[in-house]
Amino acid sequence: MFKIFTDFDGTISTTDVGDALFDRFADTNWSGVVQEWIDGKISSKEVFRRGCESSSLTKQQLEAFCDQQQIDPYFAEFIAYCRRQGHPVIVLSDGLDYYIQRILNNHGFGELQVYANELVFMDHDKIRPEFPYFEKGCLICGNCKGFHLRAHRNDGDILVYIGDGYSDRCAVPEADVLFAKNDLKNYCVERNIPFNEFITFAEVVQKLQQIEENLNRMGK
Repeated sequence: MFKIFTDFDGTISTTDVGDALFDRFADTNWSGVVQEWIDGKISSKEVFRRGCESSSLTKQQLEAFCDQQQIDPYFAEFIAYCRRQGHPVIVLSDGLDYYIQRILNNHGFGELQVYANELVFMDHDKIRPEFPYFEKGCLICGNCKGFHLRAHRNDGDILVYIGDGYSDRCAVPEADVLFAKNDLKNYCVERNIPFNEFITFAEVVQKLQQIEENLNRMGK
């Protein structure tokens, strides 16, 4: 059985919502903080701690921001395909659950299972992140995606991972079928890691159909 895991920021959503959120609301050099993480100087847990600590926004402001965000135009087609085939879809993100769930709800996909870091409102306009999965993973990502793939694997499963960025790297060695674009694509190319390139979820659906047809011909 296929178990399909997908990143959220820049994969389901058309932009990196987490980056855009802190670009707008954080009183800090957000691009500099992100670069420290890319350079391996800090963990993503520290990235979100700094971002939330320096941000000032109300729940209403966050929801209005979320309501402006768009998702991949072919994501609905992808979900419909997975439902027809009986493939579970799990969203894995090293972002924050509040905006992910709000955006998925807005587009009719609020029932999807999501594993992410948690955003907590402390008072009127202050937020903090919490990391329920941090200790179970690589201790570099706030929410290590490799941990979740390992935790969900059962005998006979084919694990599919779809992603686009740095936080997806831990999922790469755990995936049986990998879809990559942008920074994740570059990471795979540099290390000669096999992957399927995609731009939208339309290409993902097409490739999964081909894989399933080949498996059926082989009697698997």
